[in-house]
Amino acid sequence: MHGVIADTDRIQMPITHNTTVDDAIDYVIKKYPGITIDKESSFIAVNHEIAPLIKVLQANDIVSLLPPIGGG
Repeated sequence: MHGVIADTDRIQMPITHNTTVDDAIDYVIKKYPGITIDKESSFIAVNHEIAPLIKVLQANDIVSLLPPIGGG
């Protein structure tokens, strides 16, 4: 669904030596205000591995947003 709002499945952003996953999420929210991301209940993966918000990103890392899944 986020890809529909952003009209893309990939967003590139500049990073520095201390850019974190949290910074990347904030970048997406600022660039695409129609996207809502609940950092507390969403899983975030970096290079296909679940990562904390404080993880520092490296050049060419892939950050994926995995929304919560409900059911019963």
